[in-house]
Amino acid sequence: MRTVEDTYALTPLQQGMLFHGLRDRRAGAYLVQMVCTFVKDLNVPAFRLAWERVVARHPILRTGFRWEGLDEPLQEVHSRVELPLEAQDWRGLSAQEQGDRLDAYLRDDRTRGFDLGQAPLFRLALFRAGEDGHRFVWTFHHILLDGRSVLDVLKEVSVFYDAFCQGRDLQRPLPRPYRDHVEWVQRQDLRRAETHWRGLLRGFASPTPLTVAPPQECREGRGGQELRLSASATAALQGLAREHGITLNTALQGAWALLLSRYSGEEDVVFGAVRACRHSTVEGAESMIGLLLNTLPVRVRVPPDAVLLPWLKDLRAQHLAVRAFENTPLVKVQEWSDAPAGVPLFESVVMFENYEWDALLRTLEGGLAYREVRFIENPSYPITVAGHAAPEFLVKINYDRGRFDEPTVARMLGHLRTLLEGIASAPHRPLVELPMLTEEERRQLLVAWNRTEAETPRERCVHRLFEAWSGRTPGALAVAGGGRRLTYGELNARANRLAHRLRALGVGPEVPVGICLEPSPEAVVGMLGALKAGGAYVPLDPEDAHERLTFMLRDTRVPALLTRRGLLPKLPESAARVICLDEEPGMPGAANPDAQPGHLAYIIYTSGSTGAPKGVEVLHAGLANLVAWHQRAYGVTPADRASQVARLAFDASVWEIWPYLTAGASVHIPDRETRMSPGRVLAWLAAERITLSFLPTPLAEAAMEEAWPEDLALRALFTGGDRLRRVPRKAYPFRIVNHYGPTEYTVVTTCAQVSPEDREPPIGRPIANTRVYVLDAHRRPVPVGAPGELYIGGDGLSRGYLHRPELTAERFVPDPFGASPDARLYRTGDRVRYRPDGNLEFLGRMDQQVKIRGFRVELGEIEAALVRHAGVREAAVVAREGVSGQRLVAYMVAGGVPPGPDELRAFLQEKLPAYMAPQAFVFLDSLPLTANGKVDRRGLPAPDDSGVPASAPRSPVEKALAAVWADVLGVERVGIHDNFFELGGHSLLATRLISRLCAEFWVELPLQTLFDAPTVAELALAITRRRAGETDQEGLERLLAELEGLSDEEAEQYVARETGVDA
Repeated sequence: MRTVEDTYALTPLQQGMLFHGLRDRRAGAYLVQMVCTFVKDLNVPAFRLAWERVVARHPILRTGFRWEGLDEPLQEVHSRVELPLEAQDWRGLSAQEQGDRLDAYLRDDRTRGFDLGQAPLFRLALFRAGEDGHRFVWTFHHILLDGRSVLDVLKEVSVFYDAFCQGRDLQRPLPRPYRDHVEWVQRQDLRRAETHWRGLLRGFASPTPLTVAPPQECREGRGGQELRLSASATAALQGLAREHGITLNTALQGAWALLLSRYSGEEDVVFGAVRACRHSTVEGAESMIGLLLNTLPVRVRVPPDAVLLPWLKDLRAQHLAVRAFENTPLVKVQEWSDAPAGVPLFESVVMFENYEWDALLRTLEGGLAYREVRFIENPSYPITVAGHAAPEFLVKINYDRGRFDEPTVARMLGHLRTLLEGIASAPHRPLVELPMLTEEERRQLLVAWNRTEAETPRERCVHRLFEAWSGRTPGALAVAGGGRRLTYGELNARANRLAHRLRALGVGPEVPVGICLEPSPEAVVGMLGALKAGGAYVPLDPEDAHERLTFMLRDTRVPALLTRRGLLPKLPESAARVICLDEEPGMPGAANPDAQPGHLAYIIYTSGSTGAPKGVEVLHAGLANLVAWHQRAYGVTPADRASQVARLAFDASVWEIWPYLTAGASVHIPDRETRMSPGRVLAWLAAERITLSFLPTPLAEAAMEEAWPEDLALRALFTGGDRLRRVPRKAYPFRIVNHYGPTEYTVVTTCAQVSPEDREPPIGRPIANTRVYVLDAHRRPVPVGAPGELYIGGDGLSRGYLHRPELTAERFVPDPFGASPDARLYRTGDRVRYRPDGNLEFLGRMDQQVKIRGFRVELGEIEAALVRHAGVREAAVVAREGVSGQRLVAYMVAGGVPPGPDELRAFLQEKLPAYMAPQAFVFLDSLPLTANGKVDRRGLPAPDDSGVPASAPRSPVEKALAAVWADVLGVERVGIHDNFFELGGHSLLATRLISRLCAEFWVELPLQTLFDAPTVAELALAITRRRAGETDQEGLERLLAELEGLSDEEAEQYVARETGVDA
């Protein structure tokens, strides 16, 4: 028997809550649990009667929702409902057991959720805890009530309870029904609202990311933390608000806007704000019981030079201006904005209440004494911030534990505290000067994690350190390669002869010497000879383009160029004297170098953004620091055998040679063919008994996929030069250490050991005598987990760029944290973030971030996800311009049978947001590399149409689905790989679409299906599988019914006859 007495529409916020509730019925979105204690003996029958009376008085408490088969959902008011009151006696349990029972009940209660089609959408539970005490839980769906209504319901229950306990009945006037507010909202003309919201949001296209490091372990559910300002800080904020016509809500919104700006690096941010709509609707709404709220965007520009107080007043003015439009449906505001279809306007929400529940409920009239009141909520946004104007300002953060972990949220609360206290204490300062980090954080970021002081040798020039070993062990092997071997004594003698010759040509301190050779013992002779002459060497790659070689020779103006006769035809004309090291021995005798730590040791050219190479001037002091650190960190001894794999023009070659030749160890050089093959490299490492080896990152990643020889002598493998995207699949009997460092900081800046347990390989902590800072655009330290630009200072800092004073001044900047006034930092242009353990994580280049559908995308994050697929060995992702804007293209090298595009999409769906999924997948035999072993992104081919799936429907189900989609979305044509939400689908349309599909396909589809399968192709497959599953279930039920009552022998014969299977 139907008991529906009234039906009417939903408010916009109710529609959104219904959508989230249907999307995932298990998630418990918008489920609220109020937990409290009644300290007096409770009259349970009177308590039940009081609740029944209040439910009878207010239609919203008897309301359910209907959506199936409807274009627009409706709320249905039932004339009566059964009061869902559960009672248990826990008096026999200890306090600990009662607490455990309550936690278990709350957890199970949340999991149970609500069927939004079945009224009532609340339930009550009473647990008798003692002779005169009860624990009480009221669970309800937020779609029914806002905070003001919750308070009024509790007031009424208390008043009626008091009357019933005294044997009295009570008559109270009824408030205006909630239906009147809903109808008023439905009648609103939105044309003025559209003008307002379009103006406010013009130019804003993507949600402000609250960018933090993801949790170390993925957890489900919501978490909550809170902070309470001191009484003095609260009083200062309240005094500021009274004096200047703002509110505590304004202060909280301002603090959150500043936090978002600092975390994201954006000066234009948007977040949501919950607005109470009781003053902008029908008369009598102040006492109405229902949901009179709306969540709408707040846009805040955060110019650094703006003064805090006028800026807060502007924010308050925006709040007041929105009052006339605060009932506007959010979905309409979304449509009127410049955000792409399917992209939310905000990911965080701020709300404010002028009371604290526990204190307020203690003062209620009536016979119920509410104590220890707390609310457990489950909003749908990733993070919500709630302010409470208690005697001491209270701020609570509710967060998605899949996005944020406890330490991250605790830091956020600390930052909010610092910002709020700063607002209260100095409202007349510019925003840029308002502190956010706590003093403890600043010490950690600037000092504690930069305690890297270490001793370096007094003789800070590597050629002098080498000479000490050549005198001590002249017969020991120094360098070998290409069938040639040089002992320390032989290498020293040859370098001395060359140094004499170079000095005769005018080489001395600050004079560069060109070396155009492949990795070889002769190249080591050339480098050492140049240093012994007091000069600096300039490695030139014989395989470089003629134009590049010409530029570098002209730029350096070298008086001498060292090479071999076979390379002479490749060399461009220059004024340099050419010396062939395979022919000219030079003059015998000891060198008399006079180079000092502050002189140049070498110049290495890196590619410039404008195309012109830039020569980095590296000093002896930086080289000596690198050598001393490496020898200490890896325990280098004369027994070590090191590899030299990198080309000479790659600064890693510096690191492969000098730490060993200054420690009595030997350096071994493979031939070119070996260097290019992971399998050959591994075999060579084993055959040569190499103990310490560097492999450029792409080569190291490829080598990790190979079968390693059993007889390796290796004790450490070093990677570097490019982002390490994968971790070893298993533990090896040697260390794998990832290194990071720009050429401008003498090869290595940070390092970290990598293990199979790492989710993402870090770039680690700074090496000896090195400082690293993660700073924002105003050179302020950013919080742990937030991205920023990496700045580097310390002993390894190079002088700058040869003949490029403007570029040097731009990239080498004053150190605001340095102990000396002339201290400098190098701006790397690399985007990184700190992990909580002090390790740095590399995110990409500052200038390589791309925007896809309004979202900022880190290409490296997609690459790291792809290589976690067993069938992908290497990956590079680029953004290419297409007809409809930028699209992501993934280039991969297969690790076996290449996975198909659908398999890769499904794999990435579990690891990345939908907007980060590439639109095309291209498999190559190998990724193109630069001469230094980095992925050459410019060399990646343009994808052909085979990388993009066809879009025409292929089956009757897909054709029917595409037609329904086009009708619901109001578009002319839908492809099978088009995403419903990217085409403009939103909560109301999603509900409408599912309702249509359930009716047309005769299948029950939860709304979550559309999120799991948001394209026509994916949804067609889901519907087909679901229909098959339902058919199988029907057949099973029919079979069981037929078998019922048969003997075992008859049942076996029946099964064999029906299925063709011998039972």
